[in-house]
Amino acid sequence: MKNIRYIFLTLILIPALPGFSQNKTTTNLKDAYRFESNHAQIFTAYAGQADKEGLPKVATFFRAVAKTASVHADNFQKVISQAGITVTSSVPAVNLQTSQLNVEEALKDIRIQSGITYAAYLDQAKNDNETNATKALRWAKETEQKSLQDFIDVDDAIVRAKTGSLPAFYWVCPKCGNLYNVAVPENECSFCYTEREKFVKVQ
Repeated sequence: MKNIRYIFLTLILIPALPGFSQNKTTTNLKDAYRFESNHAQIFTAYAGQADKEGLPKVATFFRAVAKTASVHADNFQKVISQAGITVTSSVPAVNLQTSQLNVEEALKDIRIQSGITYAAYLDQAKNDNETNATKALRWAKETEQKSLQDFIDVDDAIVRAKTGSLPAFYWVCPKCGNLYNVAVPENECSFCYTEREKFVKVQ
């Protein structure tokens, strides 16, 4: 009877052990990595479509957000590798449409990922006391939420046939993926404090 009681109590307590929740965080990070690495490729394809439509500034925007996605993917991969786990990227299926529809599809994906998915992943990582995972997820969540307005502006410019008013180039922080659409960004990244001199110019 004592053995049965011990087994019963063990089964109750097992889900509370750190290893189980950490495995969930690792799974979340792997999903986040796939999302970002896939979208880096998808946005690059969208840039090619914009070039074909004679929308060079829309193409530049897509190349910039492809860079931010690559930064986020790299950050997730680094955290995952620290756990001794290898994750590889795949080639996503890209459904190319008009640039306007591509922007709207991208906006929908980023809004859900940054607003709902990453919020849940962040809660899990915080509960697991996974500091590096929390930082990588927070950077991805907050920088992508900041970029939502850029997607909206690009969509509006396409609809109004005013794409010439869009920025000719963008700056991307190589550490957190923060996107800047100004000619001269601030001296350091507002998210991770990386010096402006290290920003990547996309044009």
